[in-house]
Formats: sequence, structure tokens, C-alpha cells
Amino acid sequence: MADPRLCYPALRILQQGSVVVVQPVADAAAKGVETLTVDLASGKTALTPSAEVVRGASAIPSLGLLGVCQLQRGVAVVAITEARQVAALGPQGAAVYELLGARVLADPSAEAFSSENRQLLGLLRDAVNPQGSGRGIYFSHFYDITDTTQRIADKDSNAAAAQAPLASPQRADSRFWYNRVLSEPLLTAGAARFAPPAMLGFIRQLPGLSFASSLPGGKAGAQAAATLTLIARRGVDRAGTRQWRRGLDSKGYVANFVETEQVLSVPGGDTASFVEVRGSIPLLWTQLPNIKYKPTTVIAAPGQSEAVFDAHMESLKKAYGDVVAINLINHKGTEGKLEVAFRAEASRYCSASPAAGLHYIAFDFHHECSKGRYHRLSLLWDKVKADFDRQGFFLRKGGAVVQRQSGVMRTNCIDCLDRTNVVQGVLGRKSLEAMLGALGLLPPSAGHPLALPEAFPQVEREFKILWADHGDAVSTQYAGTGAMKSGFTRTGKRTFGGVLDDGYKAVVRYYVNNFQDGCKQDAVDLFTGAFVMSPGASVPLRPQPSPLIPILISLAAIVFGAYQAGQLASGNLTAPVALAAADPAAAAEAAAAAVPPESKAAVARVLFSQVVLPLVLGLGLLGFVVQNGKHLVCKPQLCPHLAVTVQATKKGKGGKQA
Repeated sequence: MADPRLCYPALRILQQGSVVVVQPVADAAAKGVETLTVDLASGKTALTPSAEVVRGASAIPSLGLLGVCQLQRGVAVVAITEARQVAALGPQGAAVYELLGARVLADPSAEAFSSENRQLLGLLRDAVNPQGSGRGIYFSHFYDITDTTQRIADKDSNAAAAQAPLASPQRADSRFWYNRVLSEPLLTAGAARFAPPAMLGFIRQLPGLSFASSLPGGKAGAQAAATLTLIARRGVDRAGTRQWRRGLDSKGYVANFVETEQVLSVPGGDTASFVEVRGSIPLLWTQLPNIKYKPTTVIAAPGQSEAVFDAHMESLKKAYGDVVAINLINHKGTEGKLEVAFRAEASRYCSASPAAGLHYIAFDFHHECSKGRYHRLSLLWDKVKADFDRQGFFLRKGGAVVQRQSGVMRTNCIDCLDRTNVVQGVLGRKSLEAMLGALGLLPPSAGHPLALPEAFPQVEREFKILWADHGDAVSTQYAGTGAMKSGFTRTGKRTFGGVLDDGYKAVVRYYVNNFQDGCKQDAVDLFTGAFVMSPGASVPLRPQPSPLIPILISLAAIVFGAYQAGQLASGNLTAPVALAAADPAAAAEAAAAAVPPESKAAVARVLFSQVVLPLVLGLGLLGFVVQNGKHLVCKPQLCPHLAVTVQATKKGKGGKQA
């Protein structure tokens, strides 16, 4: 008999007008199964414990429901229709899938006759489109991918949590449960088995890695297999895009919060796990797009971030234990002002108690590692090593927990992407070496374990690719491109090709962040429940002005004026004057005498109308676009207030510009 705590691995969906009927796939002999019915017009959801099996070729095969979304008229059901297995986790090797396709089912009449419903459905479809805003959605029917190995061990030892359904607040971690809000109508109806918890992020697994065994009783040089898994869980609260979600919100949730777990397991069941996190600089600050390459940074005035900073740190300590905050931003310019503000808050927080549980470390990555001097990351390692060793990692051997991770490394740069990926990769390698040693898979050398590149070069290569893929996935979800500096993470070298790749990504990020991310932010806000539609209310989605046409007009005018200036200088815009004099001075005098006053006026008119005027209009229009860029970018419209956590005001009031 199937475990009632787990989710159904396969469903059949039948839509009959405005009614959707969902049943688990049953064998041919089954006469009755749990049946979920959703009325798409009214939103009523009901579960019948046992009903006749609905059979028919028109049924839609599904791997699970992501949930039910409220529309302006009626509701929509979001179903997973295609996925691929990317990992097998846990003692039983539970399958973990990446979403490759989803279907949004809505009342046909509500969609046909409501333009507002069509707008919402368009956003919802984008939110689950793996080529769009739904890139990197993962789920499992039998394993809780929202929890770390250590948290799962803790819940398994708690009777109430151990008996709770996989899709329940008692079991899934709400911070990373991506379809948490959409699942609520199903959970309320008792249909938790129909909605596997999903997360947004990254999961990849390297099975069958070969290591030289030094286990007691093992033969020298004997081989042992192990599986390395890397998981990135993106936070649901304050989820979104690079420049529309910065810093903290009023509840202490931070933008771009990602928990990364590295899991090493061996066939006997012994498992080690290391967890680190990243998150935007934990202050009230904004950097709203305005068409300029570097938007204005607005930082809350001293004292305004205290409450939310404290709330954020307390939540980290509750979840992980002591926190080591590694700040990689520049110590000069705009980033320097953020570093000063972060340092001040950390100092204030630590001064309140000798056992505050926060260690702040500032490391100017660009200064220390400029010109490819990435070997200087050893300076940072020297600063964090003592805390790293003290916090440790989770270890289960022989079926018993023998070691727990007692704290977490929190890394950030300005975007928590590029520099952060490099440093997290370094910590990941150090933790892997420690875990290999604990599992007896890293041979000692002169009494000390070898480094991973020396002991297992092939594993080192696979490790680099794994972490580079992780960094690219996390970066693409937040910024629209893969990570910069990924060439170093992937190869261990900083090359000229890598520099060119970074330049290309910078251009793409600029375009995406200014002209696409507003719509993506709306899709994320709708899916995660940051925006909840009230039935019958108007949808706050309006056509937005685009700077494309004025920019093209201004550039065309500038190019035309410049071209005509060249033509005028070469004499092609006026009739040529024949000069017979050999002496240049005499020729000039003759030319001046030969050009009648009316011809000079014609040249002046040509100069003004075809050169000066186009250049002035083009440059003026371009300047107007840049000056008013904040009104012309693609802005989120469902929850615009979540982007503006601090306002830029005059000096001495509110936030300060940097």
C-alpha cells in the first residue's frame, strides 16, 4: 500500500468545460480512487475519497499539480506535463525531476471574454515556462527537496513532523517552497498528495565518482564510489529579478536569497552535507533601472535598517546557527558606501551582546584579486578558516548522526552572483575535501589529507563544471544571463576569452534588466503569491511606453546629421566651383568672389536644416530619453511597492543617493 504522506507520481486530468477532474493513475482493476474536482468558474475545490475511475483518451497525463491560481474571473489549475529526472536522493534513491513543460487550465469562457484574465494567464504561463521565468523548477514525489539533509534528519526524529504529509507546512520548508501559495487550495481540500512541493533553483548530481579507498580494512589503491549532489534553493519571499528586488524588505526578507547544499553519499548510506547561503546586502537600499548603465543607488539613512537587519540575522541564526557574513563588495565608490553601512549595522548588532552569533568579514574582491590574481583568495580563506572548521558539516555514518553543521557562511557581493559564485566554489571545495576525509575517501599525505586537485584530478574537473553550472543557473534566474567570472570557476583560470564573455553578458544584462525584467517580475509575483488577485477587481496591468522608437529616431537623426556634415565638408551638398588659379590664396579669393550672396545663404540653410537641426534634435531626444529613463523601462506593475523599499529624497531626509 502506498505511503499516504507521499505524493502521487502520475495523474490523469480531464477538463469538461469549466470543471477539471483529477485522479491518480490507477491499475486496470481499480474501481475507485481519490478524485479531485476543481470548478474553474467558482474556484470551488473538493476531494472525494473514492470515486469511479474516469477513463478516456482525452485525459491529460500529468506528473503533479503545482496548484490553483486565482484570476480576475474564476481560477486556473497549473499542471506539470513534462519533466526529466536529474537526481536520486535519500536512502531510497527517490527520483527528483526538473520541470520541462506545464499546462495552465482555465475556464474557456472566462479567458475568451476577459482581457484581464488573458493578461494574468499570460503571466502564469510564463512563470512555468522553462524557457522563460520558469527556468529551474524542480520537484519530487517522495523526497523533500526544500529541506537540507540535516533538517530532514531533524524532522524524521520528530514524531509529528515525521508523520506529516510531504506537501505540508510541518514538513516542507516554507522559505523555499516555490508553489506554497498555489498549493493552499489543494491542501485545504485535503489533496496534498496531488501537489508535490516544488522549488526554484538548481539540482545536479554526479553519480559513480571514483575515489581511492582508505577505509579500515580496505586494500591500498582500492576504488570506492560516491555520489556528489549540488542543490541551490531560491528563497520564495522577496523573489524576483536583479534590479527590481534589492536588499531587505520591511519583514527582513532579503532579495536573491539562495541556500546551496553540497551532498556527498556512498553506497552504504553514509552521507555528508555542507550548506552555505547568499543574499543581497541586508540593508534597505534600491537600484531601480533608469536606462543608465549604472542606476542610482539609494541607501536608507542610518538607523532605518536596524529593525529589518536584526530580523534577517535572527532568522538566519534560527535556521542555521552562528553566521559568518562575507562581504565581497568594493570599498570605494557606491559599493564602498554600502560596505560602510553594512559594517556599521554588523558592529551595532554585535555590540548588543558578546554572543551575538555574527562575524562580519569584509574582503574587497576586485582590489585583492585584480589582474587575475585569484590566488589571493587564500587571504580570505585565512580569515574564515577558523569559523569554517568550527561550524563543520553534517555527517551521518552507520545510520546515526555523528556530526552536525552548527553555523553558516553567508556570502554577498553587489548582485550576489559573480564574485559570490567564485568564493562559494572555494568554500565548496574545502568542504568536499573535509567530507571526503571524514568518509575515508581522501588519502592522507605526510599525516595530512591531500587537496582535491592533487588526489583526484578527474573529480576536480567534474567539480569545477558542476559549480560553474550552478553559478550560471542562479545568475540566469536573477539577472538574465549566466554568471560572470564563470570561466574561472569552470577552468580555474582567468582568460582573455573569459573577459570577452563577461563583456557580452554585461550588455545582455543591461538590455534584459531595463526592457524585460518588469514583466518577469510580475510573473514571479503572481506565481509566488506576492500578488493575490481579488475576484472581480481590476488588474493593475497597463501598456507601458517603450523607449525603442524615440531611441531609434534620435540615433537616425544623429547618423543623418553626421553623414550630411561629411557631405557638406566634401562639397557634395552644393554645386562645385571651378577654380583655375594655381595659388591657393588666390583661389580662395576667387571662390569667395565667385559665390554670390544667395549661394552663401543656400549653404547656410543646408548646414542648418540637414546638419545642425538633425544633430540637435537627435541629441536632444536622446538626452530626454536618458533623463526620463525611469519612466520608459519595463516596470513591474503587480507589486511595484516591493521594489521601492527606500525613497530618494533631498539631503537630510529619508534615503541618501550614492
